[in-house]
Amino acid sequence: MLTPEIQAEFVAEAPDLFVPAAGGWGRMGVTHIGLAKANRDLLTGALQAVVLAIWLALVVFTTSRHEFWRDEVRALTLARTATSPFALYELIRDDGHPVLWYVLLFLGTSIVDTPLVLPITSVLIAFAAVALFMWFAPFPWWFRCVFIFSALPAFEYSVMARNYGISMLLFFLAALLYRTRTTHPFRLAFILALLANTNVHSAILTCLVAAVWAWDIVVDQKRGVVPVEYSRYLPFAVVGAGVLLCLLFTMPRENTILTPVRGSESIGQIGAALRGAVLRPDLTFSELIPLWLRPKLAVLMLYGAILGLVSRPSLLLAALGAQITFGVFFRVVYPGWYRHQGLYLVFLVFLYWVYIESAPARIRSSLKGLMFQGGLYGAVLVLVLTQLSRTPQLVRADIIAARSSSKAFGEFLNHSTQFQNAVIVPEPDYKVESLPYYADNQVYLPREGRFGTTVSWTRASKAHLTLGELLQAARDVRSQTGSPVLIVLEPLNLDGGAGEQKYMYGKVFSWTAAEVEEFRNATTLLREFDASEGDEDYRVFLLAGADQATGRRAGRVMSSASAHQITLLHVPFYSAPPPGFSLSSIRR
Repeated sequence: MLTPEIQAEFVAEAPDLFVPAAGGWGRMGVTHIGLAKANRDLLTGALQAVVLAIWLALVVFTTSRHEFWRDEVRALTLARTATSPFALYELIRDDGHPVLWYVLLFLGTSIVDTPLVLPITSVLIAFAAVALFMWFAPFPWWFRCVFIFSALPAFEYSVMARNYGISMLLFFLAALLYRTRTTHPFRLAFILALLANTNVHSAILTCLVAAVWAWDIVVDQKRGVVPVEYSRYLPFAVVGAGVLLCLLFTMPRENTILTPVRGSESIGQIGAALRGAVLRPDLTFSELIPLWLRPKLAVLMLYGAILGLVSRPSLLLAALGAQITFGVFFRVVYPGWYRHQGLYLVFLVFLYWVYIESAPARIRSSLKGLMFQGGLYGAVLVLVLTQLSRTPQLVRADIIAARSSSKAFGEFLNHSTQFQNAVIVPEPDYKVESLPYYADNQVYLPREGRFGTTVSWTRASKAHLTLGELLQAARDVRSQTGSPVLIVLEPLNLDGGAGEQKYMYGKVFSWTAAEVEEFRNATTLLREFDASEGDEDYRVFLLAGADQATGRRAGRVMSSASAHQITLLHVPFYSAPPPGFSLSSIRR
């Protein structure tokens, strides 16, 4: 189906070829094509435009129903916090990500300060990537269609608003520019420098691409294709600068809680990780492999994808290097999730793109050519088809179900006259980082003793917090601000007396029977948001004394005048915190 705008462009460009259909023009998206007058290129271009329009409609609709998760919103929040691009360094120093995605969001919010910058930027980048792939990739038309509708381009790198979509775009740009590396080397170098600053995984792959490029320079010089000139290596200074900039932003400091890599990893552990990366790549890329495929066959398939590049040793070694490096990285630094593993598949597509545009026809028709066919249309195609099979499930789940309860919580706050200005005191703190996309309420981080909408990934965040400390911090915040205070917990069972809950990043939350009793006497369960498919569900408690802001008295039954009707069964009398108490008393 074509939009009236696309139809009008087709008719204006080739009125003899594209004819409006009677009764269907504009309204139904129906256009006649005069096949007798059509040439192959023109017809292919029209079909590609239709496919891209369908892709864009699917992604935009899914995005409109998407609840943004904390690691998506965190980047936007940090970008909106920065006063300049240079201020981003201190803000994201401990996040483990390079700066490019934050700079794009900073520029977007500098033009229009709205949260919509996040999804719009993500979708535009992904659309540019798939459009580039559809128009210029040297793969069969059907392969290109299968790829762009697979789960990575159609969901994970588009609907999910993160930096990985930029990697996909820059890989395809690099593949397109690789053919002109001799005549315009700095164009390719600039793209690779940007690629290194999308995420750490892409920085690793950038180094492998640069190694392939250096290999090709040496080979071309030996064959006399290009003269021996050391100036041909100057563009690598640009690539190296990009990699160094990535290291500057992402190298973990001693006090990081994101990864144990700064700890005492032994040679034996690294050796075990290396052995696992070589022998069990199926575990490295478990999210990419079909569930029905046995482990040994999965290993053979992954190595088959590499062996398809055998006639270009540099490309083969780059694929092998990526597989092993990712395997060690995921085992030593931090685990690889679907978005991380997917970059390996994008990298394989990049390598095969370069192979097709550089391999002579005689090689492609030989035994090595048969291995290429098996690698691309056997192993790589199975990986792509596996991602295609995931698209309906991911899209349907995002449209029908809630990925996070933060949207519902934010709407509740925005529609409530009582709690629009309430201060949020969360535990665990990082699970409300998605809330700023939907509501502007202040957030107090009890583990760090400060107000803020993004947590610190360092040991400045208190590792162990008790329910008593959380309650005392909430009381002091209410005393200082005079605003209602909402204590936000994840769904926990506090009925069994003493207990503790362990969270990610080494954080522990504990409680005793006495603390639970005091908490129940001092708060009232206001609302539960527990309908998400993820881990961002909340139990919201109103701290006693908030009725002072609305002229109510303790112990009364209250109801909200907002669109969300709330009944509070009990609001006990509030007693002020003990003399001398301060927020610093709960800091580590």
